[in-house]
Amino acid sequence: MYKIDLIQAWLDKVALGHSGSENTESLYRYYFNHFLKFIDATADDIKRDYDSMNEREFKQKYTQAIDAWSSNLMRENYTHSTISGFIGAVRSFFKYRDFPLGFVPAVRKKIVFHNRDIEAAEIVKILGVSDVRERAFYTFMAQSGLRPTTICNLKLKNIEPDFSAGKIPCLVNVPEEATKGQYHEYISFIGEEAVRHLKAYFNTRRKLTGESLVFVNQGTEKPMVYNTLSSLFRKAVRTLREKGEMTYDQKRKDRPAEIRLYSLRKFFRKMANQAGFENVEYWMGHTGPGVDAAYRPRDPEFYRAIYVEKAAPFLRLETATPSETEKQIGKLASENKALQERIVTLESLVKSQIATEYNRAHPVPNEIDRAMDRNDVGKVMEYIDEENRRLQELYKKVQSKLEGKQQG
Repeated sequence: MYKIDLIQAWLDKVALGHSGSENTESLYRYYFNHFLKFIDATADDIKRDYDSMNEREFKQKYTQAIDAWSSNLMRENYTHSTISGFIGAVRSFFKYRDFPLGFVPAVRKKIVFHNRDIEAAEIVKILGVSDVRERAFYTFMAQSGLRPTTICNLKLKNIEPDFSAGKIPCLVNVPEEATKGQYHEYISFIGEEAVRHLKAYFNTRRKLTGESLVFVNQGTEKPMVYNTLSSLFRKAVRTLREKGEMTYDQKRKDRPAEIRLYSLRKFFRKMANQAGFENVEYWMGHTGPGVDAAYRPRDPEFYRAIYVEKAAPFLRLETATPSETEKQIGKLASENKALQERIVTLESLVKSQIATEYNRAHPVPNEIDRAMDRNDVGKVMEYIDEENRRLQELYKKVQSKLEGKQQG
């Protein structure tokens, strides 16, 4: 008789009802095996109890077992959120196998380990101690806002034709199968720095096609695992902390630090926020099917224009991000330069006009004509100096009157 693997059958059902995520399956398996180890039993033992015990006895036994396990998890200092995940997995097994359970109180999720804001300068330091592949991945994540698992699932065709054409920002088409929950496709963009690091990374690989994954395990064309990048990121920030180039808190050695890979997504959400909350949520994949999705614009060029103007300038990493004050200063400087050039032109015209009118009203005296005939240079120069002095005084009077009218 065919023997059913109860755990795998359960996980297959979960996959059918949800996204089929390998990460979800791995976590559920880990959580459930942790419970089995605690109660010193197997999934088959639970089924045998279900077949041999009455419902009341079965419910009482396993509800109490889950309660005791939950208390033990708290004593082991797991976070509320993690305990909720453990219990959720076990309740899911019982639900899908149609095994009855008594009341199991839900664990209120409590965020204990917050990701702090990461600055562009800190990201640049992380890039400086990272290899070419990681530099490409980190800038891709920081400038697109995509989940690391989503980036790991992208293929080269998902960034074409913009990537090969050198179009900035580069459009990233996220297919349905690459998204969390596999609910629908969406788009995002990457900036010049991410494109540059990506080109450098591609130069280390051979025979790339449209079906090639954007990121792969070193020396292979196999998919890269998100946990690998997370570990490498932690290693990079630890290196910087040891060098005294970065500071961050870590409440416990076996718990997440406040700077981790997902801090790059937080950077995107913060710095791209001027593009509008709804647009940023869409680029990050924080949208699902529904009425709102039906009315959301689909034109990539609509989003490109917003990204260029409202997001890209603030997502720069290795070049300075222009602030609104700096933009205003630059604008005023340009306007001031144009005004100065106009003043110089007007002054030149005024001087020329004054000189013309003055010469018309003050012809050269006869005695100066005779001095010129005698080549009396001294006499002529005295006359020129005196006329020039009078002309300068006249010019000052005219300029004073013009300024008085402007102020009035």
